[in-house]
Amino acid sequence: MADYLSLAFLVFVINLIPAFMPPTWLILSRELFRDSGFDPLMLALVGAIASTLGRAGLMLFSSFFRRFFSKQIEHHAEEIREFFDKKEKELFMGTFLYALSPFPSNLIFIANGLTKVDWKPIFPAFFLGRLISYYVLIRVSGIAFSFFGSYLSASALDLVGLIAAVSIVFVDWKKFFSKKAKK
Repeated sequence: MADYLSLAFLVFVINLIPAFMPPTWLILSRELFRDSGFDPLMLALVGAIASTLGRAGLMLFSSFFRRFFSKQIEHHAEEIREFFDKKEKELFMGTFLYALSPFPSNLIFIANGLTKVDWKPIFPAFFLGRLISYYVLIRVSGIAFSFFGSYLSASALDLVGLIAAVSIVFVDWKKFFSKKAKK
């Protein structure tokens, strides 16, 4: 049990950090190969709980930076929040589907912290998606690792996600969505 708690703490800390951390599924898979006494389902459960809690911390930390927004950026962030507040089911489904992928999730939680989109559909969706994806990736980690590459490619994906999350508040979303509606 102590091994699971140590692993949970490591995963929590890794998910608090916004970029350049190894993917959680890779940490979990490494532990399974290092110690075959771990249960893959329990590893996935511990990983999903710890990563969700870590991303919650990242979201809270990101919200601190809203105080540095200009009025225009604050306005854009409000437009994003208003748009997603009306789309709870879509937000749940989109987060769930994204969480099924092995791609970095930092952008979801940084953007959520910056825009203050309602977190209630995000966390359960993220937890369920990551639970499933971690379990599958742990089970097929040899194939997954060769397909998704090294720590370097994971860091590059993190950087792209970080840039995307921060830049999302610089777009005039009301204008963007009104142009889409006219087409």
